[in-house]
Amino acid sequence: MRILHVIERLGPGGKERQIVELLKGLAAHSDIRSFVAVMDKDEVRLEIDREHAQVIQLNRKGRKDLRLFKSLYELVTDLKIDIIHSWGSMCSIYAAPVAKVCGTAFVNGFVRDAPAHMTLWTEGYLRGKLTIPFSDVVVANSHAGLAAYGIPERKGLCIYNGFSPERVSNLKDKTELRSNLGIVTPHIIGMIANFTPRKDYETFVEMACRICRLRDDVTFLAIGSGGTLEQVRDSIPIEHSHRMKLLGRRNDIESIANLFTVGVLTTNSHLHGEGISNAITECMALGKPVVATDDGGTSELVLDGQTGFLVPSHDAGALTDRVLKLLDNAELADRFGAAGRRRVETAFSLDAMCDAYLRLYRKVARKGSRATWQGATTSDMVD
Repeated sequence: MRILHVIERLGPGGKERQIVELLKGLAAHSDIRSFVAVMDKDEVRLEIDREHAQVIQLNRKGRKDLRLFKSLYELVTDLKIDIIHSWGSMCSIYAAPVAKVCGTAFVNGFVRDAPAHMTLWTEGYLRGKLTIPFSDVVVANSHAGLAAYGIPERKGLCIYNGFSPERVSNLKDKTELRSNLGIVTPHIIGMIANFTPRKDYETFVEMACRICRLRDDVTFLAIGSGGTLEQVRDSIPIEHSHRMKLLGRRNDIESIANLFTVGVLTTNSHLHGEGISNAITECMALGKPVVATDDGGTSELVLDGQTGFLVPSHDAGALTDRVLKLLDNAELADRFGAAGRRRVETAFSLDAMCDAYLRLYRKVARKGSRATWQGATTSDMVD
């Protein structure tokens, strides 16, 4: 079985991390041959082992490059592709007609979030909806995502992100890392998220300021890059700036997250709904309790009152209260952290994700079953 994955870029994002992990898992199966068509170039990109997949750079000229249809068609025919799997709405726009013309199975993976407020102008919504009829299956990483985009039950499938234990092995020494980062407080509250309007750093900073006024034993870290970084930096009151560190892009995120007392994710729910957050999954895998905005698929990952706390969007008061509860109660924080680690190891394991995709690929590749596809959840995808 020959599978062509189509993705816009291979930058250091959650979706990109998932495809790298999936290809690694699929490589263990001798009947699977994987190819990755990358539409754009990135200065910083994740590496895919040559043994796991052949990467083909397409070099799109502008967002709407009609030549890509021809390039994809030639790839599919020359490589004798059995399945095209797109990893974004624009990728699906290019992949859907090519799959139709070539008679190739089409796995449409454009659903990676779960916006609460959806309109025709929501990024990716119209493109995604246009490609649904051409899809054998629309796969999402959360049930909330399938619901948000109105995916018909007969077309939709949820496969949760998988987390590789290797990502939290060989971590840097905590004492040395603390010293390098200039952290002297016993507690660290951290958030891993790009600096974009989709992430609610305003509420994160407000929470940090409130806690700074109450106690002096906490440092706040933000890891990520993006266009709003300097704006957020400028919003931090000078009297608290030494306790709030914006670290930018890092290649040792797992080691830094291992320093957290509590992991936080605040989302701007007016603009974005999380699918399954890789950053929160990472914190949970490290045994950290989490406090996150209750939107999108986050409640499918974080069990409120069991592995962490869910708070209303844009509510700095609720966020501050829950973080303080975990700072003040080490036993509760440890219990949440242990439960979160167990949850990732079971419901969000890399093996579970790879097995689910493998069953999906084998099912849609069989022409007989493609004609009678019925929607399912991950656990229903059995031969």
